[in-house]
Amino acid sequence: MKRAILAALAATALAAAALAAVVTGGPASSAAADHVDAPGLTPPGGNLQLDITDVYAWRAGNGKTVLAANVNGLTAAGKRPVFASGVPAVSKTKAVTYWLRIDSDGDAVSDVDLGVQFGKPNMLGVQQMTVTRNGKKILTGSTSPGKSIKVNRAGAVSAYAGLRDDPFFFDLDGYINILSKDAGKSFLGCKSPRTDFFAKRNVSSIVLELPAAMLTGEGSQIGVWAATTVGSKQIDRMGRPAINTVFIPSNPFEPNEASGKNTFNKSQPKNDQANFRAEVVDSLQVLHSLNDAAGDDKSDDAKKISGLADVLLPDILTFDTAKRDGFLNGRKLADDVIDAELGLITEGAVKTDCVSKNDRAFRAAFPYLATPH
Repeated sequence: MKRAILAALAATALAAAALAAVVTGGPASSAAADHVDAPGLTPPGGNLQLDITDVYAWRAGNGKTVLAANVNGLTAAGKRPVFASGVPAVSKTKAVTYWLRIDSDGDAVSDVDLGVQFGKPNMLGVQQMTVTRNGKKILTGSTSPGKSIKVNRAGAVSAYAGLRDDPFFFDLDGYINILSKDAGKSFLGCKSPRTDFFAKRNVSSIVLELPAAMLTGEGSQIGVWAATTVGSKQIDRMGRPAINTVFIPSNPFEPNEASGKNTFNKSQPKNDQANFRAEVVDSLQVLHSLNDAAGDDKSDDAKKISGLADVLLPDILTFDTAKRDGFLNGRKLADDVIDAELGLITEGAVKTDCVSKNDRAFRAAFPYLATPH
C-alpha cells in the first residue's frame, strides 16, 4: 500500500509544497481547491485578482439561491486587496468581468450569465460595483472596505463584494508530507484534528443571493461555474473543487507532459469531455489502485472510473435549487469537500485529512462567509 501511495501521490505532494512557497517563501507546492492553478503554481493570467479559488452554490434558509466566488487567494491578515477593474492595453483599458454562469438545461452551455464589474478603488479601497443578468443591469452598489459589510440590494437580489476569511480548509502540510515516516507529519491514518493551512488567510468574495427562478429553466436543477474575463478573453474558470489542480497536466502523475492548465482555464465546459476525459481517466486509474493491496476487487474499477469521469467532467457544480443538501449537490461553505473527494477518487483508500471545519464560524446571515483576519 505504501508503495502504491508513493507512486500516486509523491508528485502531487511536491506540487502541494509549491503553494506553501507562494505564501511562505519556502521551497516550491499546490493542492488547494483552485488556488494558483496555472503552470508553475502561478495565478491564471499572472494576476491573483483573476484567479478563482473556490465556487459555492447552496439554498439559503429563506429559500433563495446563494452563489459565491472567491479570488485574491492566500491574502495575509492585514492586507486589503481589491477587485480588478481593467488591464492596460495598447490603446485602451479592457474591462474585467467576474462571471457566475448558469446552465439551466443540462447542455454545459450557460443560459444565465451573471456579470460583476468593478470601478477603480478610491482612497479607502472602495469600488463601485455593477451586477448584470444576461447583459441587463440588475443592481449597482459598492464594495465593502476592510472588515465591514455593506449589503447591496435591488428588489429580490442581494450582493456583497469584499474581504472575507478564506472558507477553504485543508491540511496542506500533512499532504506535502503524506509519505513522511516522522510521526505526526502526514495526515494518513490521522485520528485527531490537524492544522488548517488556510487558517488566517483571506480572500476577496463576490456573493449573490437571488430567487432561484432567475436561474432555473423548466426544472429546479442547474449547473454553476465561475469565470473571469479581460475584454473577450477568458482568463480562469472553475466549477467543482480541484478539477484543474489535480487532473489536468502538468498532471502529478505525468509530470513531464506539457501543461494543459492554461488551455483548461481558457476553454468552455461543453468541451471538457472531448478535451480532458483521457487525462481524468488516467489519474483515476492510479488513484483507484491505492486500495488494491487491501484486497479490493479490481474487476469493477473500469466501470467506476468511467462513471467518475462523467461526474467530474464537464467541470460544473451541479445543484438542485429546491434541495438543501450539500456537496455533490452544489457546495455549502462548511462542506468538507476534501474528505468527500479523497474518499471518492481513491475508492476509500484515503478517507480524511482530519481537518473538518473552517478556522472561523460562518455567519448565519448574508453574506455568510466569516469575518476576515
